[in-house]
Amino acid sequence: MHDNLIKDIEKLIEDIVIYYGCYLVGVVFVPARRDSGVILRVYVDAEGGVNISQLSDISKELSMILDVKDLIKFKYTLEVSSPGINRIIVKFSDYEKYKGKKVKISLRKKIDGRVNLIGKIIDVENSEPDKNPSIKIFDEIENKTQIVPFIQIKKGNLLIV
Repeated sequence: MHDNLIKDIEKLIEDIVIYYGCYLVGVVFVPARRDSGVILRVYVDAEGGVNISQLSDISKELSMILDVKDLIKFKYTLEVSSPGINRIIVKFSDYEKYKGKKVKISLRKKIDGRVNLIGKIIDVENSEPDKNPSIKIFDEIENKTQIVPFIQIKKGNLLIV
């Protein structure tokens, strides 16, 4: 939906989070309640975990920079948080990083009549962005391997079992 805008925002955030000893996990827009625009959700982490002070400082600085740069031309609310225990997976490189781990993937379009898959990441294919990258997952519900085009993934979460 806002892919180019998200890329521009990610570029801004990268320098900020590094200053605070953190790294960017991902950026997503999610619908907010009625008449309140959207939520710009920024996920940040650090080796050993991110603390509330880091999140607060990053949020304040990012908010100020977004206001000055005026990149977002619609009503939004900024949220900066850790990826949580069931870590959100946003980037293709994260799927590579978590090979062998259990995930839940929500899809933009149905595969075999389903929009949610749960299983282990077996492999990633065509990791170059212009080569239609995909995720190979062992679907625990259907007991079979599914190949999911990365572009069809709406949301992914690492599952701690």
